[in-house]
Amino acid sequence: MKSLDCRGLACPQPVINTKDALEEVPAGQVTVLVDNQAARDNVTRFAQSQGHTVSVTDQGNDFLLTITKAGTVRETPGPETSTNSTPGPAAPRLVVKVGSGIMGSGSEQLGRILMNAFLKSLSETTLLPETILFYNTGVYLTCEGSEQLETLRHLENLGVNILSCGTCLDFFNKKEELAVGAVSNMFEIIETLSGADRVVSP
Repeated sequence: MKSLDCRGLACPQPVINTKDALEEVPAGQVTVLVDNQAARDNVTRFAQSQGHTVSVTDQGNDFLLTITKAGTVRETPGPETSTNSTPGPAAPRLVVKVGSGIMGSGSEQLGRILMNAFLKSLSETTLLPETILFYNTGVYLTCEGSEQLETLRHLENLGVNILSCGTCLDFFNKKEELAVGAVSNMFEIIETLSGADRVVSP
């Protein structure tokens, strides 16, 4: 078992350290000690995205995450079956990134109207986004008081991942007001963008 103490580390270092540790360990468990909920959630979400299982134990003001690395399961091959159908190509992975509460530059009032129309239209498009990333003042759209909460919750119910930059939420003192989706980190943002087939920004 490999143990990490990530207390006091700024985002996204706990996730990066966890990623490195999991790559070093061929099988078994990795424990990660963190001292805040954002790090707990970010490390948990990353590990689960890689197919690993995570259990969390509260230790006073800290959280101990026990990550059990996914192993390779060898199955006895069954009888071969033939099929005449050929699977079609997978749908491209679309990621939308939103860095402002308004769309475009110029009139702020018009920008809000356009952003409202843009987000509402996403649920009607042929290709539904896999993830919407909010950063900088864009995180205001995912917090209490936003006019876009109903739209974003609808998209989340359709299976769209709603992620808001944790550093941005902290900067604007909005983390406690997050009302839809999850807190993200720069490592996850980079991984999401680099793994996308298409990236759209309003």
